Amino acid sequence: MENFRPTKAVIDLGAIKRNTTRLIEKYKGYQYYMAVVKADCYGYRGFDVVRAMLDGGANCLAASLLEEGLALREHFPNTPILLFTPVPLAQLEVMRDNSLWATVATQKQAEAAAAVEGLQVVIRANGGSDILGGPTTPAEFHNLWNTLTNGKCSLKGIYLHSYNAECAEDTANEYATFENMTAGLPLESLELVSISNSLTFPRYGKKDYANACRLGNIVYKIESEDTDLENTFSLTSRVLNVFTLKEGQSVAYSRAYTATKDNTRIASVPIGFGDGFSKTNIGRDVFINGKRYPIVAVTMDITHLLVDEAVCEDDEVVLIKDTHHLDEIARHIHGATEEAICALNKRVTREYVD
Repeated sequence: MENFRPTKAVIDLGAIKRNTTRLIEKYKGYQYYMAVVKADCYGYRGFDVVRAMLDGGANCLAASLLEEGLALREHFPNTPILLFTPVPLAQLEVMRDNSLWATVATQKQAEAAAAVEGLQVVIRANGGSDILGGPTTPAEFHNLWNTLTNGKCSLKGIYLHSYNAECAEDTANEYATFENMTAGLPLESLELVSISNSLTFPRYGKKDYANACRLGNIVYKIESEDTDLENTFSLTSRVLNVFTLKEGQSVAYSRAYTATKDNTRIASVPIGFGDGFSKTNIGRDVFINGKRYPIVAVTMDITHLLVDEAVCEDDEVVLIKDTHHLDEIARHIHGATEEAICALNKRVTREYVD
């Protein structure tokens, strides 16, 4: 469908490809560079984004949902694909039939997976605070390992998902827990061993026993200060109209904003919570002609800005500018850095450039 509204997310496929290549060149020594494309590529959307990462050198993929995995398999028939989220027993057979690698975190999940002949399985190790639980003692972990290696499935690998990568002490404890649990097990027999995600491998280096790293946020240049990487995303629109309020006059539902003086200028922008642009954005800044202006109201289809005389109808509005702006937005909404992009639904047109 043709897009008549000026609101659009601009995605730089060339930058994504170059970022992938630079990361692989900078962090050498891994056999697998796994592009994380869950949540429809963090909200970037589209198989062209996935292709840009593969063209940049990534050689396997990771998603979360079975639906995501099946769609990826249709478009990338020969690429290894891991699903991070465990699935019920009935769905394990679907995963086997489509050559998707299944995550197993708990003993119960291991027993279900072990019963499916030919299923390819990857263990999600619990470093102490993993969101899926799982054993943290050697005895319990060895029991899980033995269940899989003695079952009908095929154990392909193991990965550790760091929960607080910014903290060196927490990360060191996770690594220690992982190494303690797996002591005496033949990790070298596995096709894939990963303890590193986007936040850990640039900070803490490569372990000798690890042959895979996960390229998530970093390939999009989210939560990264690496100056060698390029910005890959922006969200823009245009001023629909500008009007003035008198002192005490309000705008939007439930008097969302009330003017404190006469001749208060308000700009309307065609985006709102119907697009996934949440009301939590109220109070944060956007950019018009390089200058900051605050959001004062968000409705389903329209967002209102408090502006000055320099702002005119049809001026470009940069709603999400770059990585640093995303960090700022995350602090404002008390959310994750990628949340502002993931929240944008299909109503927001994605424009792909190279």
